[in-house]
Amino acid sequence: MGSKFYSIPEALKLLFGSQVLVETPSLRTKANSFLRNGVLNFKTDLKVHKNTKTIPESELDTLFNAMLLSSIFADSKEVKAIFLEPKKRSQCAEVAKAMFTRQHSLAGIALSSGKTVDFVACLEGDFDLKAECLPNPFKTLPQSTLGHNTSLLRVLLAQAAVLEPMDSILIKYLDGEWLEAKALIDELDETAHGVAELKAEIDKKIHDAEEVDDLLDFMLKL
Repeated sequence: MGSKFYSIPEALKLLFGSQVLVETPSLRTKANSFLRNGVLNFKTDLKVHKNTKTIPESELDTLFNAMLLSSIFADSKEVKAIFLEPKKRSQCAEVAKAMFTRQHSLAGIALSSGKTVDFVACLEGDFDLKAECLPNPFKTLPQSTLGHNTSLLRVLLAQAAVLEPMDSILIKYLDGEWLEAKALIDELDETAHGVAELKAEIDKKIHDAEEVDDLLDFMLKL
């Protein structure tokens, strides 16, 4: 028997409830980003002169986990890295653990306290993100209240009454303002906890952006 296939709206309704796209239309855009960056396998069919992408039933767990992770880390590339890179997954597990520790709610979003521990433990362990659904630590999917293309991590940092230096740098990093983030982090002691690692990540982002600019300049001169 062949696998059943779902459109993205059908899959989201199945996973998160029939009203999810009515309440948060931007979830469809986020889910489609995981088609484009290869997190999800899909097939394309031509229907009424339009290409329609659908995912097999076997990809539902992957979509669920990607959407759950994107509630904390809004960048689809970062979510993909969590699936593929053990080091990135470990770093994000540490971020999630710090967020959830001794918290009953985050930015007004209620947590299922027992599942926050399980969620972090799965990220820290060898849990297969493409074969089984992560424990859902949220009573309501955060994207439903956070708005388009933002993340719980970003909101929590922005809500801090007095930002620590590293928080200010993280906000710049999350907003893609890497040169400003570099200027701030260069003022910190590189031996302090987490500074060297974040500095290396910021330097990598700047280097990658410069390579893209160089390539564009070269192509314009052709």
